[in-house]
Amino acid sequence: MNLGMILPRKTSHGKETENVLFRILSVLSIAPLGIDVRRIQLYPNIGLIICNIPIVCGNAMHHNGLKRRLKRKLDRIFAQEGVLSVIEHPIIKDLYGSHKTRYESYLADIAVSRFTEIMSMVYRGMNLNRVEITITGNQRHLEYAITRLISLVKTINVLIPDGFPEPGKAEEAFEETGIPVHITTDPDVLNRTPLWIRFPNDHENFDSLPAVYLGRIIDLGALKIIDTRAKRIYDICLELPESFLDKMGSLPDQMRYHRLPGFLAANCANAWGESAAEASIRLNMRLSVKP
Repeated sequence: MNLGMILPRKTSHGKETENVLFRILSVLSIAPLGIDVRRIQLYPNIGLIICNIPIVCGNAMHHNGLKRRLKRKLDRIFAQEGVLSVIEHPIIKDLYGSHKTRYESYLADIAVSRFTEIMSMVYRGMNLNRVEITITGNQRHLEYAITRLISLVKTINVLIPDGFPEPGKAEEAFEETGIPVHITTDPDVLNRTPLWIRFPNDHENFDSLPAVYLGRIIDLGALKIIDTRAKRIYDICLELPESFLDKMGSLPDQMRYHRLPGFLAANCANAWGESAAEASIRLNMRLSVKP
């Protein structure tokens, strides 16, 4: 399986005149549209076909004639390479419309499945087995969190709204380990916990609590780390190995740490018939936290 990526080919500032001339000739279908093609092996039988097109900025992309020429040539390249899906640099979004595809749900799934890695980054250098934490989320996420956390932390507080069914793993986990799992509907439990893990789609009743909470929130749905004491917010990012990124050149942060990893993880997961989290591990992607 091959995947496609379209990037702009940069030119030096001393060539503005050449760039203007190139655009005029390109619109008139006189200048050749040279496209640089590079291939990166992501995994056995998984390749990334990178096409650098001769567009310095988005202005030239507004001309329909030039877009049609580029699209026809790219279509031929991708057909020859057997490309199944394409992602574009933000300034080239009009060719294949890849900007309309959302990858946040895949990234959130990866963050949920690998949330203990994020915890270790947030509490780097500290013993998690001395930390009391609070978790919120739907029942499936809460049960998953309890099974993953029970051997890592001092105490687990499960905050649920009134009338919400208690997660079934709590009593079983306590019996097996002796580590307390407190289930409560009282949000005051947050006053004694330095770490709050919010799983995606937890109850709307909890949306107002960050304003009065003092501590660190790992918000897996928003892919954010919120330090309410220091009044700082960090992004939860997913990174490809440096050996791959070096071959791709400079990329906007949103593409480098979110859209591109999400694109690759999602497509590989579909090809391999596994979860995005499993695909991200197989591709050696690492989670990171960035301001």
